[in-house]
Amino acid sequence: MMDSLYTAQSGLFTSRYAIDATSNNIANENTEGYKKRVVNTSELSSLESNIGNGVSFDGITRTTNQFLYNQLIKQTSEQSFYEQEDEILSQIEIMFQETDSSGFSVSLNDYFQSIENLRSNPSNEIYKSDLENQSEILVFSLKDLYSDLETIEENIFTQLSNDVDQVNEILSQIVYLNEQIQSSSQQRDDLLDKRDQLEKELSDYANIEVDTSNDNYTLKIAGATTIFNGVNLHEISITQEEDRTFINVYNNELNLSSGSLKSLSENLSDDSSSIYSTMQSLDDFAKALIDEVNANSTTAIFSGDSVSNMSFDSSAISDLTNDNLENLAQIQWGEYSIDSTSTDISSFSEFYQSLRVEISSKVENNDFKLEAQESVVQSLQTSFDNFTKVDSDEEMIKLIEYQAAYEANAKVITVVDEMLQTLLDM
Repeated sequence: MMDSLYTAQSGLFTSRYAIDATSNNIANENTEGYKKRVVNTSELSSLESNIGNGVSFDGITRTTNQFLYNQLIKQTSEQSFYEQEDEILSQIEIMFQETDSSGFSVSLNDYFQSIENLRSNPSNEIYKSDLENQSEILVFSLKDLYSDLETIEENIFTQLSNDVDQVNEILSQIVYLNEQIQSSSQQRDDLLDKRDQLEKELSDYANIEVDTSNDNYTLKIAGATTIFNGVNLHEISITQEEDRTFINVYNNELNLSSGSLKSLSENLSDDSSSIYSTMQSLDDFAKALIDEVNANSTTAIFSGDSVSNMSFDSSAISDLTNDNLENLAQIQWGEYSIDSTSTDISSFSEFYQSLRVEISSKVENNDFKLEAQESVVQSLQTSFDNFTKVDSDEEMIKLIEYQAAYEANAKVITVVDEMLQTLLDM
């Protein structure tokens, strides 16, 4: 009979802890990064055969799945790379959007039309003035496109600097949490939830690896150790060398494979990046136009060999001969090898239109990859959430079960108490 009291008592304690844990789960259902807690119990060893001593409360653990978590971190970083690429490419695409009455194509057509007009009447001062204006507009439009690309570059560097600062801030917060985890025997699960959330935020910026084996914490960014022994930190920084911009840690360049930092740094350094290739195409266009116009005129109408140093000599218009105008009028129909890196032959209008198509194609291709990556991340997130997130219906059922168990154990104690009282009264 006395054993029944101790058995019921263990049930009361365990039920009470289980109710507290379940209530905590319900309260934190919508808390970002919170992982549900599970009560661990086991049967107490018996003193006599086939006679149990009750239930043992073995603590509360948070649910997680390290494999799914690692995959989610990895794929989230990939998604962040495509999202950053989409943002940059979309900005470039917007620059090249045109209407029937505005855009560089219109400026180019108006320039060639003004040559046609002057060719029909070489002595007409109005036509001369129009050609002068259209030439200036053409140079301005080309420089404006190039300037917009340079502005995007500047904004990318600013964003890269801000992101590096944010990464270092996240790393510092993780180190702070590790210090608390090492010094605290309680509330570790809450601290671990916060650390996981910071790791997930960090994966947006770069590919990371986390190793918590042997009660030691190590975090690597792109294979380079940034946190070791839990509390030792190496911050990342930006290095600029000539035409290269890259991220390094402890004087070692990071070989980033994903994340927004990879996209930003590549667009500032990689010759194959969308910004660089577009700027190079505009330079090729400007040089080819300058060379071809000047080759068909007795006077140099344009000067320079790139967009940045391209200029127009207005005094050259009055010196154009009829033969010059005839030759200049034919340029718009001619086909040339404009791109210095390609053997393709096209007219100036076709080259510019192909450049716009190439940009749109890059946007579409990246959108396709981003959409596919979002599906992968969503699938992993759903699987991970099913394993770790609080299900309010499930928790309410558990709460009813634990409350019933508490009441049942309390009932046993009451019954034993009444039995003992009856015996004592005999």
